[in-house]
Amino acid sequence: MNSYILLYLWIGAVSSINSQLFTGNIYAYIIILLGVASIFPIRPRTLFFHYLSVHVFFLIGLYQIEPHHYSYLSMLINSTGTAVISFTIALAFYSFRKNDFINKQKLSRNEESFRQLFHLNPNPLILKKLISDEIVLMNKQAIEYYHLNGIDLDAGFLFSHSEESQAIIKRLLVEKSIKNHLTEQQITEDLRKWSLLNFELVDYLDETCVLIHTTDITDMKKKEAELMKLASIDMLTGVMNRRSGLELLRGKLAEGKDEFIICYIDINNLKIVNDRYGHSTGDHLIQTCCKMIQRHLDSQDILFRLGGDEFIVIFSKKRVEDVRLTWDNIQRAFQDSIDSSHKPYQISASYGLFPYMPGTQVTLEEIIELADKEMYKNKALYKAECPSLVNV
Repeated sequence: MNSYILLYLWIGAVSSINSQLFTGNIYAYIIILLGVASIFPIRPRTLFFHYLSVHVFFLIGLYQIEPHHYSYLSMLINSTGTAVISFTIALAFYSFRKNDFINKQKLSRNEESFRQLFHLNPNPLILKKLISDEIVLMNKQAIEYYHLNGIDLDAGFLFSHSEESQAIIKRLLVEKSIKNHLTEQQITEDLRKWSLLNFELVDYLDETCVLIHTTDITDMKKKEAELMKLASIDMLTGVMNRRSGLELLRGKLAEGKDEFIICYIDINNLKIVNDRYGHSTGDHLIQTCCKMIQRHLDSQDILFRLGGDEFIVIFSKKRVEDVRLTWDNIQRAFQDSIDSSHKPYQISASYGLFPYMPGTQVTLEEIIELADKEMYKNKALYKAECPSLVNV
């Protein structure tokens, strides 16, 4: 290339000297100087010596054929100025190209380092384009975590719906990063996982991308659910406890959309059983009654222990007549248990109903109190039928 450029300059110089004889101008030489400076990526030192040798030859040749000293002086100044400007342009272009080449090398090395770290990371990582869901990179851990088996997919599977993805992108454009985004993901038809996603805006291959880091918290969520279940379950009976039951009932009242029936239940004879046969037998009586009640409830009905021998059932989508029929079946189950097990004590319970209609201005405490009053009316009938039993 150096030889070619030098030859090119010599041809330009000779052509311009020849043109001086016929046209009186040196435009060809000037154009070639500027062309070499702007087109060819040559080292400045080499170009300097090329320019120097050719320009000295050009000035000597020009001096030989130009009889007018004033005209020669003008062409000397113009050509020399052009050579200096051309060299300056070449120096600027060379510096720019060199810096661009160095930067590209650094970028290439950085991208290679990024890819190595990306694939060595022990957690699932996905790199997607910002605007679209096209995946640029995905490490082995992510393929295994999401059960993708190397299938080329877009990143839409990370989100439950497109609105969630769009909301994430809008936040990223403002905040640049999002930490600990909790989501439940459908991995396969039979597998769901809870994940914490971290999002970061990064530049990769001259394009803005989103780096997504996934942390599996499925086991943590399972333990949390178990703890919540333990916190909401009555340990003796296994049904919902007082706190959880009252919270659920309070929520239904706050919504005020659906009608339901509260059934207040009190187990009969518990004090007598505790006094005569011990508290363990009394606990067994509570458990037996609870299981029989549960057995006759539908999936939408909710049973919880209010405390001691008192329970509440929330009947949904039932009429009062349906609830009374259900209770008759429960009472028969109580009697069948007495007949089959030959218990030395009675198994029975009293109940009271309060139907709630949407729009009724009543508090939770008032509902329970009204149902409790109805239960005591039923208990009074039981006492009247069984006068030999006291303190029931």
